[in-house]
Amino acid sequence: MQRTHSRGLTLIELLTVLAVVAAIAGLGLPALRDVGDRARASNALHHLSATLASARTTAIHRRQPVTVCPAGPDGRCRNDPTWSGGWLIYLDPGRRDQPASEADVLRRIDGDRRIALATTAGRLRVRFQPDGRSGGSNLSIRLCSTGPRARLLGRVVVSNSGRTRSERPAGTEPCPFVP
Repeated sequence: MQRTHSRGLTLIELLTVLAVVAAIAGLGLPALRDVGDRARASNALHHLSATLASARTTAIHRRQPVTVCPAGPDGRCRNDPTWSGGWLIYLDPGRRDQPASEADVLRRIDGDRRIALATTAGRLRVRFQPDGRSGGSNLSIRLCSTGPRARLLGRVVVSNSGRTRSERPAGTEPCPFVP
């Protein structure tokens, strides 16, 4: 009598394959999350830098002050350093802390809730003068990942001359604020 061999997997073989897949996934998922954080940070750094450069150009072109501020849920400027909800660009001839009217708002940019943004404590807004300068002290907007392993992903710095630059931390730095 001839025996036929089964071509299926045994339970032990199946459990071994599942254990190997689980180990690989356990090692790969944190790395994948870091890749996602870096991509979101690059996008946010570019978007914020481009927005600030656009606001500066608008101030020079229109020959009047233009302000960029953190946006609140009500569509007005926030009075705290949190930029995570997005930001507003508005014409600011009266140099006010809020847009004078809805017509003065040039653009509203929504934030990415997976990236926390905050300015330095002393300066909440960026106001570009008609000559392109940004009066006051330098302003830094820090970008951090959110969650239990919050870390600094980058910063955008606006100098007194109005120029914007972005920088990435050299290593892994903890987030300087709690997102």
